[in-house]
Order: sequence, then C-alpha cells, then structure tokens
Amino acid sequence: MPKIIVILIASFGTLVVLGTLSAFVSRMFVTRAIRRLIQSIGKEPLPHFSASLARTLPDPVRRYLHYALKEGQPNIRYAVLKQKARFRHRPGSPWFTVKATEVISGMEAGFVWDAVLRHNRAWWRTAKLSYMKGEGHGHIKLFGSLTLQEYEGPETDTSMLFRFLSELVWLPTGLLPTKTLRWEPIDESTARAVITDGDTQVQATFHVNEIGEIDRIVTGDKYRDHKSGFEQATFTLRCRNYSEFEGVMIPTEVDFAWNLESGDFEYGQFNIIDVAYHCE
Repeated sequence: MPKIIVILIASFGTLVVLGTLSAFVSRMFVTRAIRRLIQSIGKEPLPHFSASLARTLPDPVRRYLHYALKEGQPNIRYAVLKQKARFRHRPGSPWFTVKATEVISGMEAGFVWDAVLRHNRAWWRTAKLSYMKGEGHGHIKLFGSLTLQEYEGPETDTSMLFRFLSELVWLPTGLLPTKTLRWEPIDESTARAVITDGDTQVQATFHVNEIGEIDRIVTGDKYRDHKSGFEQATFTLRCRNYSEFEGVMIPTEVDFAWNLESGDFEYGQFNIIDVAYHCE
C-alpha cells in the first residue's frame, strides 16, 4: 500500500478518535450542568397553590393561574421536557429539525436545554443553552465535538433570563410572585412580569385571553444574533393548543418570532412531546 494512503488512513482514524473523545467530553459537561442545576434548586417547603395565593395579583394573571392549576397543586420544583421543533436562520432559508430535552427550574432562575439540530442525515449539530447562577451560556458543536459558536456575556445573560421567564408557562407555579419575580397590572388582558436576578433584569408583557390561556408573551429584552453582533429587538412567543399534563394545563405548541421593522420573522416552532414534573 502506498505510504501516502497509509498516512491518510491514519490521519482520518486519528480525527475520528479525537472527534469521538471530544463529543464524549461535551456530553459529560452537559450531564454535569443538569446535575448542578437540580442540586441548586431550593428544598424549603412551599405552600400548595390556592386562590388566596393569587388574590392580590393582576386580573389576567389570576385568571391564568386558576385556568392552569388546580386548587392544592404542589409547587413544581423542576420539570424535564421532551421537545420536537424546527428552526431556520433567516427568512426564506430552509427549516431544520430539532429534538431536545430541557430541564428547567420552577424556583430559582435556571435551565439547561440539550438539543440535536439535524439538517439531513449527514449534517447535524448539537446545541446547549443554559442559565444558572445569574449567567447565560450557549454553544453549538458540529457532530457534537467541534465548537462552531459560543455565547456568553451580558446580552446572553439577558436573553437566557427572558427565556427562563417565558418558559415558565410550562411550570405555572413558577409564575407566582417571589422575591425575584413581580407582576404589574396593565389592563384586563395584559400584565407585565418583571424578573430580577443579580444585575440582570427582564420585563415581558403577558397577554391572557378570556379562557385564561396565555396566548402570547412580548419583550424588548432579548438579543438577536446578527451579522454585526448582538442587536436588541422586539420578540414574541405565541402559545397555543393547551393540554393537561399531570393535572397542569400548558401550551404544547409555541412559536418564536422577531418583530422587525421589515416585518415579523418567525424562526422557531416548538412542540412539547412529554413533561415530567418533580414536586415536593
């Protein structure tokens, strides 16, 4: 066998081994992050949901909580969500599929989102987004091993804290007021949530329909990954198709859209496949 062929085969084999090891190490870090998140969740006893806990809240929030929760619902400490989704990078670009598992706290602000982004059988990437102890972080890796993008800094902290706040629609007891989360009335169908975690504060307007469903959440506190870097833009999360999981009513479909001057750009569509709640 020619020497050059042997060298090429050996080089390819080395790359495969290194890539496999890198992917294995990356999986270890994700697993460790999930374990750290669960261990950080408070253990103090909390009251079960009751009408008295919601009586001082703005009317839309009270209407939503009575729709989503039954009297006596235990506080949800964290949830494990199974998701299917599709995303696209820009208007007109093709959609790619996503399968993800998310662990999200119903108490202290925190989540870990672990996903596989598949464009076709030959080209796939992994993604991890997280928010923990006041810091947001994200990375995208080719074949789970080669880092393509990494996100951190104040813009990421703000965006990930908003993501945590908005995704509490899947853990409604987390939307009860706490020392870090408060509600401000706007009108009969909308209320403003303000969440503060360390130096980061996020506001979002929750729109609640007559039934009591949150049908959309709008914020200006989210950053878009743009060619020139991060840019702040208005963002809307739309919720629909509410179903009951373990006695809790949650939206099983949500859409993500940037509200740009050129028009709305819908770039994400999520479906909740399964939910496991971990309560007291």
